[in-house]
Amino acid sequence: MVMDPITPTLERGIPIFSIPEASRQAGLYPPELLASSIKHLHASGVIVLENAIDPQHLDALNEVLAPQAKKLACLPGRHFNFGTETGNINQAPPSDERLMFSDVWANKFVMPTLAAILGPEPVLQYATGNTALQTPSNTRQPVHSDIDFSHPNFPFSMVVNIPLVDMTIENGALEVWPGTHMTTFEDQVLKAGQSGDLPVRAIIPELLHLRETVCPPVRAVVPKGSIIVRDLRLWHAGCPNLTSDPRVMLAFVWQAAWWCGRGWFELPVRLRSLLSSWENGTVRFRIAARWTDDDGASRRQEIEDSNLGSLDTTVSSLF
Repeated sequence: MVMDPITPTLERGIPIFSIPEASRQAGLYPPELLASSIKHLHASGVIVLENAIDPQHLDALNEVLAPQAKKLACLPGRHFNFGTETGNINQAPPSDERLMFSDVWANKFVMPTLAAILGPEPVLQYATGNTALQTPSNTRQPVHSDIDFSHPNFPFSMVVNIPLVDMTIENGALEVWPGTHMTTFEDQVLKAGQSGDLPVRAIIPELLHLRETVCPPVRAVVPKGSIIVRDLRLWHAGCPNLTSDPRVMLAFVWQAAWWCGRGWFELPVRLRSLLSSWENGTVRFRIAARWTDDDGASRRQEIEDSNLGSLDTTVSSLF
């Protein structure tokens, strides 16, 4: 039986859409598939688009980033998200022209989805990656959302996660909590700067127990070539990588243009023409880049925590 690509599979609790190979090759997003993906993204706060990226592009990126991850982890003073024991570091995608793939940075199935959800000309505010290094089985992040500021109760920001390899339970598939994007930051934490047994941005344990009885969390076990699109407000947690190979998952944070986000990241000026051609494609968008002549410039996202407080905005006081 041929699976209907318009109706997602829900066997793992996440709406999963399989992009037909003919559509991927042509770069055409059938309107019915787009409409269905938007519907489920609104309801669940997370969807998966399978067969959305050329696997060879992911292999090329992984050949560079996986060895680099091991070196980065050994640098003195290296920052780990939620502590060294989690084995989770930020790792920016390379800025080598040979590794700048449009189906990674501006995917033809992701961009129409973002424009439909966020409005015209969405803005790429943050380009990094979450790399899970080998850790013991009892090390994981607390359940959290990536927000620590006032925000609306409707979509204003989406995270596009792209694992470079098959993402499995063994190598630390992301834990997500479908439907948890419907509440606000103020409802989920005890206080903005909480510490001790309850880290910053960690969800109140009582809320976790209540939500688990309604809709338990699931692991985003997806094959290479998949893209995970999730609402920035969604509860999630990084899980331990039990293998010896770093599991790299790129993370692109997009926001609505009207949100007027303050986030930015550095890119070499030699890429400006290429990225401008992408920005003015079928779906127009903007990249919040600060252009630099220094190819070796360190991107702040590589050393900072994964919270997006720096993306707070002048309009947040309205919510």
